[in-house]
Amino acid sequence: MPTIDIHAHWYPEDWLRLFEKDGPKEGARLERTAKGYTVRTERITNAFDDEFVSLELRLEGMRRQGVDLQALSLTTPMVNWASPGLGLALAQAYNDAAAAAHAKHPDKFVGLAMLPMQAPELALKELERSAKLPGLRGLYLATNINGDDLDEKRFWDIYAKAEELGWTVYLHPVDTIGRERTTRYYLKNLLGNPYDTGVAAASLVFGGVMDAFPKLEVNLPHAGGTFPWLIGRLDHGTKCAPS
Repeated sequence: MPTIDIHAHWYPEDWLRLFEKDGPKEGARLERTAKGYTVRTERITNAFDDEFVSLELRLEGMRRQGVDLQALSLTTPMVNWASPGLGLALAQAYNDAAAAAHAKHPDKFVGLAMLPMQAPELALKELERSAKLPGLRGLYLATNINGDDLDEKRFWDIYAKAEELGWTVYLHPVDTIGRERTTRYYLKNLLGNPYDTGVAAASLVFGGVMDAFPKLEVNLPHAGGTFPWLIGRLDHGTKCAPS
């Protein structure tokens, strides 16, 4: 049985160059250091090394770890922080690069498409475009879109298209809940990530998205965050808490 890694973050060189070139106009910057890279927006920072960029180093790591196939995904800060135009350009750069990685190593890489969800009409068009690219197999979304939960009706056309395509929606935290109180002790990751995933999943259920699109599949990383462990509490809440 092949070992498939569906939680495999990647920053293509083309995406980094575009971020470095146009990001500063919108308060973002890329720093290249001896240890790797740091990307910064006005709210979000992430640091990573060359194995998150180089496909050759990634392939070495996959051999070392015994991984046969990776589903490549863009992670923090994704593209939702940017203006609609830059967000679309960044999403297209990522999706094209993922398709190229698949074309070069078809038995090692597939891609999860990135969309500019801050502009749903552009996101839908990019979803339709990226679905035609070789090797793209699903959709990657943040657990909130600049603070807005995923059950907002303006996102529903995207869910409808994903369901039509048979694409799984993979969720990942970026700008997490409670950030003001999780700045110390790595709590933004240790608590912020699982709780933001729980809020996102509950919003999709309570907000009617999963009823409206019964064939839509949603994948929750980090063991589902808080969601699977609080299902009993959530279910009880539907019977006794105000809606």
